[in-house]
Amino acid sequence: MYRVARTLPRRAPTLLSQRNVSFSLPTISTLETVKSTQQDFKGLFSSETVNELWFKRGQQLVEGLNQSLEQASASSSESQSNNLLDIIAQTIQKPEHYGIYSYGSLLYNLQFFLESLKENSAEVKLSQSEPKDLLKTGNTTFGNIPADENLKSWLIDSFGSIEEFRNLLLNSAKAIKGDGLVWLVAESNLSQNILKQSPSITEPGTTKDPVYNNLAIVNTYNAGVVDDSLRSGQVNRLKLQKEANLQLEIDRLTLGTAEEAEFNTLYNDKKLLPVLAIDGSMRNYLLDYGVYGKQQYLENVWECIDWDVVSKRLPVRTKQFINSY
Repeated sequence: MYRVARTLPRRAPTLLSQRNVSFSLPTISTLETVKSTQQDFKGLFSSETVNELWFKRGQQLVEGLNQSLEQASASSSESQSNNLLDIIAQTIQKPEHYGIYSYGSLLYNLQFFLESLKENSAEVKLSQSEPKDLLKTGNTTFGNIPADENLKSWLIDSFGSIEEFRNLLLNSAKAIKGDGLVWLVAESNLSQNILKQSPSITEPGTTKDPVYNNLAIVNTYNAGVVDDSLRSGQVNRLKLQKEANLQLEIDRLTLGTAEEAEFNTLYNDKKLLPVLAIDGSMRNYLLDYGVYGKQQYLENVWECIDWDVVSKRLPVRTKQFINSY
């Protein structure tokens, strides 16, 4: 039995105390309505699927997270943060806290995805797909185009057109095998280290906060996170572990290209800010669409994206300004 907690913030669940922390399942109003009325999530999920995805699986993640936090609290004198995103950042590079990180990130990712959706006003009948549907090409006729001009401008500048963005987004989700999500992220042009260390890299009159002027598509798998500033340490250590001896010898003989130097210096730990997520895992479409129904599921997801929510998540868009130094 889990402890009842007060309602959590929309963007990130919070913990209840400073020492013996505990989560409850966050409230998503649209899903609460589906549960109370036993009606379908129009255009995307049956009420049974909503119950399985959120109210059962979400609760399992909450209970797993609470249990892991209690075990960590019993074995450590360290104070625990009262914010889920802080916990994810603090435990991602600590194998002994893998349970906390895994349950926390899975819960956050699932909530982020479901809060990105709204019901489709059009009449859509959910049906099981057949093996022959695997040979069909994606539907090129679609609706639910973002109305916000700022978001549309970002998407067109970053991907060429709304259609090209949609194709890349859905195809990236379709390519996921197993558990994973595709994310639309706002991308900073410079690494966090460069912004912190170089006083000449800034815009006139601004601080050295992340500078966002591009949108990108990123896939994550299992309990993965999208923030390169968190992941870069893991990637660097793995690369060094596998290639240290060989790379040392190569470095003695070669200088490297300007492009490689620029990448390693400027782009190694860029800040990625998520604004949209689509879960491409099989459990999301198996009940309503069948084992062959991933394409139809993803096309229905597009029609249910809440672009108002996405627009509110966008950071301020800034043109990069780099002084010579």
